[in-house]
Amino acid sequence: VTEPGEVARGKKNGLDYLFHLYEQCRDFLIQVQNIAKERGEKCPTKVYAKKAGASYINKPKMR
Repeated sequence: VTEPGEVARGKKNGLDYLFHLYEQCRDFLIQVQNIAKERGEKCPTKVYAKKAGASYINKPKMR
């Protein structure tokens, strides 16, 4: 695993890209949660994310 900021050897590092996606998803989740709090609703689920337009995010499960 390459360290953050280290240049991946030979090709674009898949893990770096995956963690980048996780960062984006985290920011997105925080946004969605804030919207739900403003409306006084419970913690959001995938349904809220789809309403907000995140249906394109389809992360594989990490094992």
